[in-house]
Amino acid sequence: MIEKRKRWVNKKYTNWVATLPCSNCKIEDDTIVAHHLKHAWSPHGGGGIGMKANDFLVMPLCYTCHDRAHNGGRDIIDFQPHFIFSTLDKAFRSGVLSAT
Repeated sequence: MIEKRKRWVNKKYTNWVATLPCSNCKIEDDTIVAHHLKHAWSPHGGGGIGMKANDFLVMPLCYTCHDRAHNGGRDIIDFQPHFIFSTLDKAFRSGVLSAT
């Protein structure tokens, strides 16, 4: 029997991501949130209909870009993997995430 997939949740990490500049427009303000992987990419991150992707699959987006992503903005949706890899790279280089 295959175990049900458990979502990786880390509020400390998502809070840290929200301190970064927006991945898309680069703005730095108090509207930044940790946006979880969405749309066509969702099945690759544990997400799906009514399910949120794992917390390590997030990127910082400002209110405007976050709204566009949730409303089908291809300029953001298509680049989600790039934005997430960039965010993870920053997290590992700064010690927020570690391999140990």
